Amino acid sequence: MYQFSEETAAIVELTRRLVKDYQMPLEKRILAGEVLAPSDYQPGCEAAKAAGLWGLTAPESLGGIDLPIVTYLAIFEEKCKCLAEIQFGGSCPLPNLYGLEGEQKQRYLDPVLSGEKRLCFAQTEPSGGADPAMSINTKATHDGEGWVINGDKIWISNFANADHVYVVARTEKGKGAAGISMFAVETDNPGITAREIPMLGQFKTHQLIFDDCKVDELALIGGEGAGFAGAQKSLSAARFEVGARALGIAQRCYDMMVEHAKTRRAFGGPLSEKQAIQSMIVDSWIEIQQNRLLMYASAEKADQGIDTRIEAGMIKMVCTEMVSKVIDRAIQIHGAAGGTYESPLAHWHDGQRLARIYEGPTEVHKFRVLARHLLK
Repeated sequence: MYQFSEETAAIVELTRRLVKDYQMPLEKRILAGEVLAPSDYQPGCEAAKAAGLWGLTAPESLGGIDLPIVTYLAIFEEKCKCLAEIQFGGSCPLPNLYGLEGEQKQRYLDPVLSGEKRLCFAQTEPSGGADPAMSINTKATHDGEGWVINGDKIWISNFANADHVYVVARTEKGKGAAGISMFAVETDNPGITAREIPMLGQFKTHQLIFDDCKVDELALIGGEGAGFAGAQKSLSAARFEVGARALGIAQRCYDMMVEHAKTRRAFGGPLSEKQAIQSMIVDSWIEIQQNRLLMYASAEKADQGIDTRIEAGMIKMVCTEMVSKVIDRAIQIHGAAGGTYESPLAHWHDGQRLARIYEGPTEVHKFRVLARHLLK
């Protein structure tokens, strides 16, 4: 099994206590059918800040603690064992924004780091999202005073709570990836029409239509033609996070099935004595440990400055496939009780099905990325 350093283990234990004290009570409210407001998460966020867990990925020069990737993923895995995930402030989900300076930094980065504003990211289009360099048809045209954006984005997460949406669009400079730029657009811009789309697991995404959406010169992030590279930085980090979330959920499901198997009696003895139950528990334990070793070994490489884009995609693929199997076994062991929304298992069953699709479907990572990498 993977062993954390003493420092990382201590931070994981701190996160575990915060989750127990602040987030598990919120989970009970979710299981009771309550819809939580963003303010319900604020006490946990403030407690995390008071404990020093603030700006986890932000550079120290920007007030963050710039944790090693291994430590960050360990925290992320721990917090995802609860339906009501604790919120850590002081960081930016788009790493390329850390390089902003001057007025752009004041407008777009500083309010995110302070928690005053939130952002979301819009890349996928109805024409497809698995090959963004070729499928992006949204266009941004320079009109002498700024940029005018026209196009259609879909499956955009967190738009409802965001102040800015970061849009990748095709500009006139270059073809393929070289012709893609990134723009920061206020979510209340009159040039945006948003349609809410309900998803599995009670998630909500949006379709965004940009119709002569006007932004000024400062809205161009990183320069013309730099949007694809900036987007890829965020995607690799997001794929590691998807893997860590899957591992955290799988571990919680494993713990639940072990506890249930020990205490539930059927046919004259505890479930833990039944060979079929033992098989499901052992298979789950092995798969969780294998995936955890893979993820943290890859994170160690990333901390050494090694390019881990291939590993990030592989981890996203294998961890999301694994967690679906573990959740299914946990529900099977719990019986009817596992299929009710009064149990976190049912919530994860719905929500993690989508995890095999977003940030790149399993098939794309397997055949388009991994196979091409191995056979080139």
